[in-house]
Amino acid sequence: MGRRGPKPQPGAVKEQKAPVRSRQRKTIKAAQPGAPVASGEAPSWLKGEGLKIFQRMGPMLRGMKLLTEADAPAFARYCKHYARWLELQKRLDKHGDIYEIETASGKVRRADPAFVMADRLDRMLLAIEDRFGLNPAERQRIMAARANTGATGDLFGAAGKEPERRSDDPAAEATPPAEPTEGPIGLLN
Repeated sequence: MGRRGPKPQPGAVKEQKAPVRSRQRKTIKAAQPGAPVASGEAPSWLKGEGLKIFQRMGPMLRGMKLLTEADAPAFARYCKHYARWLELQKRLDKHGDIYEIETASGKVRRADPAFVMADRLDRMLLAIEDRFGLNPAERQRIMAARANTGATGDLFGAAGKEPERRSDDPAAEATPPAEPTEGPIGLLN
């Protein structure tokens, strides 16, 4: 089965990765679904260790403007899965990943069902972490996009603009370069 397209991302991640031109249009930062979570409260259905994870990681994500009111239920679901994954890891650390059973043909080793469940949760957590910028690669992209927010022109300055020379620069008094003559030979001179 082929890919269905890019993974959905929170609005703040899209905004931070967007090219500079797309930021030229006015955006409304009022209390809309994309506005940062003001209260920082987790949904009422989140309990136990999942709630502790939400309370520990939520302020960090709000500070990076990646957790909005609209994203809170998805992040709470992530916290619940993460708490369940931690419980399974404790169980696997205590009992191991494999168990043996006796069959007609002898002893057979099998993966513990907790290992299979933890593996599934691990895959789900990885997918969700991408959406919330909770892995180094996504954070690096976000930080790079933030650093480039005000940049225009080419790598070394504005496109087509000559660098300004200081008055104490010895090269400031040098003669300007001669204009090339027509044709390919003139470019080499």
